[in-house]
Amino acid sequence: MSSFRICLAYAGRATEFQDDSSYQAAYKSVYKPLGALLLANPQLKFSFFFTGPQIEFFKKKNPEFLELIKNLIARKQAEIIGGGYYNPLFPMILPADRAAQIEKLTTSLRQNFGKRPRGMSLFCDSWDPSLISTFAAASVEYVFLDTSLFRQIKVSFLPIVMSNLGKTIVILPVESRLAAKKGEAAKNYFSRIFSAVNEARAADERNPDADRTAPIFFDKDTIAPLLDKDWAKEFLACAQAKDSCFFDLPSNCVKDAEVFSQAFVHSGINQKIARWCVTPYESVETGDAYPLSVYDYLQAYKASGSLFARMMDVSLMVNQCHGDKMRKNAARERLLAAQSGEAYICRASNELASFTERQNAYKNLTEAERLVRECSPFKESVTSYDYNGDGFCEYICRLEKCNVCVGTEGGSIFELDVLKAGGNYADNISRAKKYDGLDDNYYRGIFVDHLFEDDEAKKYCKGEPCRNGMFSAKRYKETFFSSQKQEIRFETKTKFSTLDQPILLKKNYIVKSNGITVQYILKNEGPVAVQGKFAVESNFAELNLLNPNYKPYNIEIVSGEKIAQGTSEKPCRESVQGGLVQKASAVQITDANSNVTFVFTPNEEAGVTFFPVTFKRRNMDTDILQNESRTFVTAFVWDVDLAAGMEVEKTINLTINQTRKKRK
Repeated sequence: MSSFRICLAYAGRATEFQDDSSYQAAYKSVYKPLGALLLANPQLKFSFFFTGPQIEFFKKKNPEFLELIKNLIARKQAEIIGGGYYNPLFPMILPADRAAQIEKLTTSLRQNFGKRPRGMSLFCDSWDPSLISTFAAASVEYVFLDTSLFRQIKVSFLPIVMSNLGKTIVILPVESRLAAKKGEAAKNYFSRIFSAVNEARAADERNPDADRTAPIFFDKDTIAPLLDKDWAKEFLACAQAKDSCFFDLPSNCVKDAEVFSQAFVHSGINQKIARWCVTPYESVETGDAYPLSVYDYLQAYKASGSLFARMMDVSLMVNQCHGDKMRKNAARERLLAAQSGEAYICRASNELASFTERQNAYKNLTEAERLVRECSPFKESVTSYDYNGDGFCEYICRLEKCNVCVGTEGGSIFELDVLKAGGNYADNISRAKKYDGLDDNYYRGIFVDHLFEDDEAKKYCKGEPCRNGMFSAKRYKETFFSSQKQEIRFETKTKFSTLDQPILLKKNYIVKSNGITVQYILKNEGPVAVQGKFAVESNFAELNLLNPNYKPYNIEIVSGEKIAQGTSEKPCRESVQGGLVQKASAVQITDANSNVTFVFTPNEEAGVTFFPVTFKRRNMDTDILQNESRTFVTAFVWDVDLAAGMEVEKTINLTINQTRKKRK
């Protein structure tokens, strides 16, 4: 009778290795008892996937565990699965970076375990046929993929051979439905696996006697039953009772396979993630007609897509860099760290994990660019090209102190990287009614424009739900751009109030070394006078919110001879009636965590309001809302009274400074 091999494997989560407390909890509850289980049961074979940072964590905290795994490998009871050092989304990084990620992890595994990996695991099963060439060049023999990626292919528990452009690779399909269920008895669990394999064997008329392989991946949520001694004992007994069934390592299954199935697997991603790619933060079951990929996810989640654009930009810089090899290598290391998949597949998980990982990636990318700049003389520039692949030109301002990216959507700044501080101060999402009580319907960047009617402006200043301010959701049109003059001119039109008055807004960016000047010209093109409130809003993401020593942003508003003060924790309305500081001539926002200050000076006095906005999202696996991130909103507000055909000009200067930290 043909044999039936079970390949058990475990992959831990990156969040388990972010701090000592979460690591120790994971080590005591999973890794330590799993090691003990394998030592006590030599017939049980197991595979592990570790990222580079996870291995480094083990070396610092529990080097004896790595030694245990090394001994298990020596007696052919365990196998280490390879991949990328920082567990990246391979389809979305350049071939040179793919090779570097694989080589770096392979080197680490060889140094720590004395043997190179023969197979790979992919973050969220992110797959693309173009990966085969890279994997073949890296001598990767097989790769695990979830069966949800196999469209119109019946799972037969046979290794699959896939070919692309003359290169081939073996795919071991992981059947996610074979994961252990909570409270499921060991006997029933084994029976379910055995039945699934027998059904596949019976349906396979061409190869009814072929050996079958069932790879089963455990994670933190499914490993618990196996770590129960009684459950594990019963499970092993069930397997031993079947003469044709035994535990094995994936490399042996590939090496000993006498029959392969052939298939071409199109680009895709694990079904658990794919169902979140249609509508942001909503689970939508998808059919087999259109396989979703990581790129669908990046398009659904604007914050992830923006980080991807930044990563690709820096990746090109690093790969095209010439000069100081040490700095280039250091920049590449930062780039690879920024490619961790956890930063892009942001699942609104507990404790702001997605925002924190995203900001860590931004910091690594900013440091990588800083190192590249040091390799050759740097010259400030303002360029225009399709930076984020949306079909429209963006305007990339590379300045001595920071990078500023201006987009036509809302005509606002969607990325602001202060080089010495790291992070992206414009990394914001928009409020959604289901989670936050109201919809923004516009991107919360820096220099977002609103034109409110008086009653709506009052609601806005109090942080209450109000209608959008006309211009904020508009696509602005370029009317002039000069790289030499470092100037960008936009314009857009809207219809204001119930009278549908046509209003023209001209918006000019003038880029300087220490900041930006934004000039507005608001024109009433209608036959009737217009009265309202013109507001310019800037949103500053609170970058280090999870840091135990985090300090809220401070705001100081110069109003006449007085200075009004506040923080990003409390809205203006709690200290100022109506939520609007009158006759303001300057505003300074200070991020004490990185000693960065943003100074706004309007050309004429204005009202100023400020308030925090906390974004809530649900966890992927529950309906419980969690805090995803927080931004600090500051807005200038002017009264507008325009007769027919008249126009008014407003100007705001933004200066960015960074002071040295004071020594204690």
